[in-house]
Amino acid sequence: MPNCAQLSQNLALAACQNSAPGLEAELVLINFDDVDRTQSVVTGNVISDLVLKTGKTGYHYTSEKNAFEGDSPLNKGTYRTGFNHSLILRAFLKNQNVKDEINALAKSRFIAVTKNKDTVSGETKFEVYGWENGLELSDLSAPTTDGDGVIYTITIATGENQRESELPKSFYKTSADATQTAYEALYDEQ
Repeated sequence: MPNCAQLSQNLALAACQNSAPGLEAELVLINFDDVDRTQSVVTGNVISDLVLKTGKTGYHYTSEKNAFEGDSPLNKGTYRTGFNHSLILRAFLKNQNVKDEINALAKSRFIAVTKNKDTVSGETKFEVYGWENGLELSDLSAPTTDGDGVIYTITIATGENQRESELPKSFYKTSADATQTAYEALYDEQ
């Protein structure tokens, strides 16, 4: 059993190539209880097989370029230290379907599979927020005047007293192409 209190590697924290920060304007939300955790394969901080229960599907969300943001700040507790996963999603469309979906988010717990802009490492191109405890709608802004066209700013985040023990897990199969295929299999485009 590894000693979690010790560092385990020598790492070069600089790279010859710059990493591109940010998220692509697409992600998949999956109801927390729809994940088949007995069939999903998680090794350390990497999910190689994310399996949904029979008949269940994730939901693919897209938006404008640079409309999604992720964060995982450390929460240094008195007794336990953890991470608060959060995502900001911006919607530029106001119709009843969007409003209905936001209303559903307000009552749900889910995980989010995101796609990073970074191309330096295929192993971290996709990440899963809220794997251990799920995410919830934590804030919503719906101003009627926004010159940039943002109708809704939706924040989904770790719930109260439900910190994650690690940074978002990586979602990676055997190659970048295999991972992209696995990502697309998580949702049923309608």
